[in-house]
Amino acid sequence: MSDDAPPRLTVATCQFSVFERAGRNREQIEVALAKAADAGADMAHFPEGALSGYAGKGFAGWNGFDWDALAVATADVQAACATHGIWAVVGSCRANPGGKPFNSVLAIDDSGAVAGAYDKRRLSIRDREHYAPGTAPLVLDIRGVRCGFLICLDWSFPNLFRAYADAGCDVVFLSAYSAGHDGDVLHTEVIPPLMQGHAFTNGLFLSVSNAANRIQAFPSHWVRRSGRKGPSCRRGATGMIVNAIADEPDKDAFYAMVRRFRADSEKQDEAQT
Repeated sequence: MSDDAPPRLTVATCQFSVFERAGRNREQIEVALAKAADAGADMAHFPEGALSGYAGKGFAGWNGFDWDALAVATADVQAACATHGIWAVVGSCRANPGGKPFNSVLAIDDSGAVAGAYDKRRLSIRDREHYAPGTAPLVLDIRGVRCGFLICLDWSFPNLFRAYADAGCDVVFLSAYSAGHDGDVLHTEVIPPLMQGHAFTNGLFLSVSNAANRIQAFPSHWVRRSGRKGPSCRRGATGMIVNAIADEPDKDAFYAMVRRFRADSEKQDEAQT
């Protein structure tokens, strides 16, 4: 961001150790919301399962899951958003009358209302034991910034990022739970540069929020739409980073031009086949 460019949207990308109890997670989220608001953020972004916990990893499954406690904790987070006048993107889960629950993120606005929910569309083999796949993207315009949302394994599917770019998104919020490992794993080496590639290819800012349970595969981080690395949290520790999407019309026009060029090039390739 240019030093003299005013911010359009200021984002606090947050991380903490995600527990199986919604009440304990809610406490951490409320603390982070207050700190993010004090830091001047318009939005706080949290990991996959940040409120509900993560079935199959943080807890065994849905047998005995306390949906009432989750509902109370969700209402408390909504109230905290209203109190602090801040948006939140919160990993959770949603009941599904047709089958297994959804692995979701809730976008809660600064009045405390749920503005939308995104359900994880690409599920791992383990996920499929506990969750049903979502079927649709979520695009929200927040303070003049068009936002898209993804969860963890969605990162392996370039078409999902491309679809958000084609929808005119400026930023994608990706919530992950790649933590609780015995040591470094493949994600440690691969995922941060993969995120840079998605940002570069699509001209998207990326906020990547990862659970901080030890051992955390990689820290939560920010990627600029050029594909360059932005700041990151300290690995394995509770914390946040604050970044702003600036009002930069010249750069907006440049990245829009790049998107059009790449789309036109693909159409030419298709016409020649």
